Amino acid sequence: MTDSNLKVARYTGIVMAATLICRILGLGREVVISNQFGAGFEADAFFVAFMIPNLLRSLIGEGALNTAFVPVFSGYLAHQDKEKADAFASKVINLLVITLIIIISLGVWAAPSIVNMIALGFKNYPEKYQLTVRLTKIMFPYIGFTSLAALFMGILNSYGVFFIPALAPAMLNIGIILFALFYTTRFGIYSLAIGVMAGGLFQVLIHIPSLLKKNFHYHISLNIYNQEVGLFFQLLIPAIIGLAIDKINFVVDRIIASFLATGSISALYYANRLMQFPLGVFGIALTVAILPTLSKYVAKGQLAEMRDSFSFGFKLLSFFTWPSMVGLIVLSYPVVRLFYEHGLFSAQDTSITQAALVCYTVGLFATAILRLVISTFYALKDTRTPLRVGMLAVAINIILDLILVRFLAHAGIALATSVSAILHLIILGVYLDKKVKGIFSNGLMVFSWKSLLASIFMALTCWGTARYIGLKLDLSSKIFQMAQVLISGLLGISVYYFGGIMLGIKEFRNAREMIKLIINRKMRELDKNVSAD
Repeated sequence: MTDSNLKVARYTGIVMAATLICRILGLGREVVISNQFGAGFEADAFFVAFMIPNLLRSLIGEGALNTAFVPVFSGYLAHQDKEKADAFASKVINLLVITLIIIISLGVWAAPSIVNMIALGFKNYPEKYQLTVRLTKIMFPYIGFTSLAALFMGILNSYGVFFIPALAPAMLNIGIILFALFYTTRFGIYSLAIGVMAGGLFQVLIHIPSLLKKNFHYHISLNIYNQEVGLFFQLLIPAIIGLAIDKINFVVDRIIASFLATGSISALYYANRLMQFPLGVFGIALTVAILPTLSKYVAKGQLAEMRDSFSFGFKLLSFFTWPSMVGLIVLSYPVVRLFYEHGLFSAQDTSITQAALVCYTVGLFATAILRLVISTFYALKDTRTPLRVGMLAVAINIILDLILVRFLAHAGIALATSVSAILHLIILGVYLDKKVKGIFSNGLMVFSWKSLLASIFMALTCWGTARYIGLKLDLSSKIFQMAQVLISGLLGISVYYFGGIMLGIKEFRNAREMIKLIINRKMRELDKNVSAD
């Protein structure tokens, strides 16, 4: 394993650890919300209201902003020009603050129109509609906090700091949990909105000590445009449009779901959050960790090294996401029941959420690899190709939404998302292979298919074990529900690991050593020298 891949492994391990903490807290957040509000009209209103600033955050924040910012900023660091790097970052911060003030002001003013457009079906329920508008106005400034935090994350990632930025989203979960637990009786559903705002503020503040430690110098200046900022916008605008088009999928999904039975939006939300757990821990963690490395190789013209890092990332994602996908599908009902079925969340809610979870999880592997492929295009400073292919993927998703919702109701919406993600990956992968010859080697494909086969062995084990435990234990008890999930999952993981060895996957034999390298303290020396590479 090369020093570069060791760094990527180390950084991925750091981000995975922080993301795991965030996702556990995120599940805790959903448990608290489902317990306090179930899948009723208040929960539907909150999820739609929170979706609006959250969508804009993902567009302006860590989505487009970092994919345009990190390659330019990392390029300066790769050429040992920290002064220019800090000056460039300061200009972007100044532009971002001005832009966010305008967007937040317009968003609060136009909240009724936005809600009417996003959740058209809510107009048939005036109380739900008015509640959604009020919650939207309260939470809209959240976009400002998280966008600024996302830019700080990009700066620190480029400096080789990953843990604190990856841990920052936990502040949102902590804020919602605390306000939901202690202020629901006083403020009702508004306690969640207040928790969102508190969490957003602390997402910004948690980055400040690390920025100071890295001697980042911020300059306030009205001179906020130069050639480098122009390059940043050349990358940013197509990225924003591409992500905006991609988010149309999400918006269309919610518009269609708003016409379905009450609880459909909540079921999609709860299911998506469970699917996002392995996606965040493995898929997002890897792409966050690998983007600065890919960008630095491109800046130095070292395409062979970039190709090697991509291959390492692809294998790492395959190793983790195939078993996550099949395991979550097989154990979907026990997992949903374990985490959500209590308080106001009924057995019927479990059934509709489980159906959505299965359909979302079908596309887990494709979604994870797609993030890596898109990050590689951004490292190559190509944001236009993902834009064009993304437009096609959105059209496919909308068509599938309209077809599948007739047969599968809300689950059809989730399945359409998965199928469009798979097709999106295939098409964009073809373009990437043409751009960087041989990036998808035969070895990569063989590794991935063997990982899938080992995952199927795992799925059979999980299914049989869960079924046996279900026959032997009273699953009305949360303790026995937890035992069913844990025992089935652990046995399945063991079968996956040894199945991979039996299939002759040498990386499986080296998995234990690789994990040791990820957490080995000696790797800290590599961390200290990352900016010198």
